[in-house]
Amino acid sequence: MRYVFLAVCLSLSADMRYLSAAEINLPDLGDSAGSVISPEQERKIAKSFLRELRRQAPLETDEEIVDYLNELGDALSKNADYEGEFEICLIKSKSINAFAVPGGLICFNSGLILESQSEAELASVMAHEISHVTQRHGARMIEAASKLNIPTIAALVGSIALAAANPQAGYAAIMATQAAAVQYQINFTRANEREADALGINLLSKSGFDPNGMSEFFGRMMKASRYSDPKLVPEYLRTHPLSVNRIAEARSRAENLKRKVAREQNFKYLLVWAKLKALSEPDPINALQFFEDKLSDDDELSALASRYGQVIAYRSNNDFSSARKEIAQLVGNYPTEVSFLLEAARVEKQAGNYRQAFFYFSKAYKENPNYRAAVYGLVESALILDNGSTAKRVLDEYKFSGSTDYKFHRLLAEAFNSLDMIVDSKMAMAEHYAAIGETALATEQLRVARANPNVTNYQRQKIVARLFQLEKELLKETNKKSRGR
Repeated sequence: MRYVFLAVCLSLSADMRYLSAAEINLPDLGDSAGSVISPEQERKIAKSFLRELRRQAPLETDEEIVDYLNELGDALSKNADYEGEFEICLIKSKSINAFAVPGGLICFNSGLILESQSEAELASVMAHEISHVTQRHGARMIEAASKLNIPTIAALVGSIALAAANPQAGYAAIMATQAAAVQYQINFTRANEREADALGINLLSKSGFDPNGMSEFFGRMMKASRYSDPKLVPEYLRTHPLSVNRIAEARSRAENLKRKVAREQNFKYLLVWAKLKALSEPDPINALQFFEDKLSDDDELSALASRYGQVIAYRSNNDFSSARKEIAQLVGNYPTEVSFLLEAARVEKQAGNYRQAFFYFSKAYKENPNYRAAVYGLVESALILDNGSTAKRVLDEYKFSGSTDYKFHRLLAEAFNSLDMIVDSKMAMAEHYAAIGETALATEQLRVARANPNVTNYQRQKIVARLFQLEKELLKETNKKSRGR
């Protein structure tokens, strides 16, 4: 795997062949990296990198897709020897790639997920990347490039993330940043890759997945690209060089593991795959044709997923009549399947039938009140209908049973605003900005709230305390930027 400072970040889209860099061998396996960069610093790097991705890269924000990937990551990481947490993000890109950032951030391109043919194959890639994190390969890379300090690395994060969205601009920004530092381009040793393979396959087995998923995925990718133009070789193969021996080793390791009952194909994987396929196709007509052709070869569960994909393609093509007809049959036959209820709601919402959309979102919410896609869908629908009290109630209930994120705080701010609770709205919006790393905007929202003539003493105390925290954080960010120049 090829890393640039903290991960294979640039392999996402910037062509590394144009970067002149010294190759530095990594140290032998062993956890000496802690002497240079601590786990806490790794987590800060991951958080900073994700913040820049949100600002500049085309991230997929669909809650069903993103939450499924994180659930898959949780199923694997709970069997990994790692004290930190993992977060999985998805980048809207047809290129086949995935990379890990020190601190537990793992990013997939949508193209890689669509290249997988089973949940075990997708899990194998995730297990491989998780193993790079647990073994702190990125931290060892930073140790090898010991001339790089943390402020310099932090200064590079923005330009590296920019390369995900705009290769040319990202490359220019990186070269400008590196005018003040030596550029290091690290090629991971074969030992690192073999270690990630071996641990990844064990992780697959421990988590109940078919350990053959890794060799099957790698083997099919290598075979498919063998006679291709070198420029068309998947980016994943450039950053994860494959060989016949490596694939054979992966297959041998899987065969030598004690046999366990592997998890059956997860229906959620099939639904997410179909949804991503429908959303990734620029022309909905092509997506419809794809699913129509696929139906004849599908088993029962795959056929349901393909019909679901057809509904999304119909909706994308604004063919609401066909979408309603198909989704009505799916909901009728499977009335408790939340994904079908949510798609029925989205069809009505896009068609402008907001009350019917609210009805379906409510049914999905009742089936699973902790499901983020159902919660946010219902809240957004309630706000469209100017029902701020329902939106606030749903968010308040979710706050105690689910994990809040930046979107939660934004929706809460909108709910408060619809109820003319302006101070609370500004406070919630401040948390939204804080969650995405826009500390300056967060402090601005709190100052506006503090100046509101209707602010209560209790609210003022909360504002002052939170403002103190954020201003300290803002000062740290400013100092870090100054040191990184």
